[in-house]
Amino acid sequence: MAAVNLQLPPGFRFHPTDEELVMHYLIRKCASQSIAVPIIAEIDLYKYDPWELPGLSLYGEKEWYFFSPRDRKYPNGSRPNRAAGSGYWKATGADKPIGQPKSVGIKKALVFYSGKAPRGEKTNWIMHEYRLADVDRSARKKNNSLRLDDWVLCRIYNKKGTIERRQQQQQQASVSSRNMTSAVTTEEDTKPVILTSVPESSAMVYDDFMYLDASDSMPRLHTDSSCSEHVLSPEVESAPKLAEWERSALDFPFGYMDGGGAGGALFQGNYQMESMQEVFAPYMSKPF
Repeated sequence: MAAVNLQLPPGFRFHPTDEELVMHYLIRKCASQSIAVPIIAEIDLYKYDPWELPGLSLYGEKEWYFFSPRDRKYPNGSRPNRAAGSGYWKATGADKPIGQPKSVGIKKALVFYSGKAPRGEKTNWIMHEYRLADVDRSARKKNNSLRLDDWVLCRIYNKKGTIERRQQQQQQASVSSRNMTSAVTTEEDTKPVILTSVPESSAMVYDDFMYLDASDSMPRLHTDSSCSEHVLSPEVESAPKLAEWERSALDFPFGYMDGGGAGGALFQGNYQMESMQEVFAPYMSKPF
């Protein structure tokens, strides 16, 4: 609710870098200098549980920023008191110096544990704590003051948001993969089926003179290799039968069959020998 009173310009986003947080906000706060936009709330962060802090911030959606003091754990020591609300903040990792070439600040990462140390239950709440480097704390230590630092800058966020975003990305990738698989399956299903035609029955050639057509039950006689049909003329139909020719030939003595004798000449004169094709044509055209 406090963010409404800040009168921030449209499209404003607060995502400062580590150097910007230290140079433009923490140093000015510790030096009691004014900040152009008071966007960071001032609270004692260690009096609250981390899930209560978003409601106490001035601005933020997934990250919340605070100025907070730090107290000593022991009057004569330099260790900070990390107890907070119903648990405690535990440091993790190494400190990171901020600033080049000379460091002006120190960044420390902490995780909140619910319960009492050292058997607390780890949570998803994370804090980045920024403090100034090379600060003289000897005067307060001599006075037995529990105040270790007047101000440190803390950034609070819940790591659960990162896990949820990662799960959402995995779900989106899974949905995209299923959509691609479905599209490929649909494309395969819609491919046209190519039917192969059955070849028509063709005539079977037995030799150079005969072929068998699919519509005929008996072979026909060919006159040439082009399979043209031989049409029988009336003269061929009136040729003497083979049996009559044989009986006529048997009436002559065997000597007359020779071409050199008189009988042979007489035979040849009375009976003109037709070609073998004309003689056997009537019999080849009839069915067996």
